[in-house]
Amino acid sequence: MLSRVILLCFLSDFLLASRAQYAPDEVTDLPGMTFKPNYRQWSGYLKAGQGKFLHYWFVTSQHDPMKDPVVLWLNGGPGCSSLDGFLSENGPFHVNNDGATLYENVFSWNKYANMLYLESPAGVGYSYSDDQKYETDDDKVAADNYQALQSFFVKFPNFTRNEFFIFGESYGGIYVPTLSLRVATGQAKINFKGFSVGNGLSSFALNDESLIYFGYYHGLFGEE
Repeated sequence: MLSRVILLCFLSDFLLASRAQYAPDEVTDLPGMTFKPNYRQWSGYLKAGQGKFLHYWFVTSQHDPMKDPVVLWLNGGPGCSSLDGFLSENGPFHVNNDGATLYENVFSWNKYANMLYLESPAGVGYSYSDDQKYETDDDKVAADNYQALQSFFVKFPNFTRNEFFIFGESYGGIYVPTLSLRVATGQAKINFKGFSVGNGLSSFALNDESLIYFGYYHGLFGEE
């Protein structure tokens, strides 16, 4: 009997501690939201490199949050906010044309995945650096994103066992694989399963050369 009481006390303390870690970031209401979401969501900051803080928005799956995968979404640019993907592509709700109200996205990826949207690098969207120096490169961005991911799983320890994927588009063709390499080879205990890129940029040179074939294929110009 005593052992059960001790176990219950331990579990209660653990749950309270884990909730306290991320409860301040929880979004319970939004202007223009006239529907009641069947998922939970948080928005706040994840510590990245020294003095850098990346803004995130995390929404749980509408299906089975504790079993469904966690998916990190990165928009491209470079310099595009991942809130663009959240609010106009695969997020759970979009903004109406009036700019003041929201509507549910029936094609949202959080139907079957816990979605993490990260504004990266520092200087994009609400993400910032204390020293206001925003010069960076692809390797530094990958390093900062990797640290932000570690901060995320510290903040949300209940999701450390979920399968984890990294998805992105456009310049995500650079962001996604460089970050994936760090996750796959790093020391952080992340249940990484893979990555995917849509309409991605992998090389400026190859991208520029492909425009010639694209234009010819679509009849924009002839062989001469």
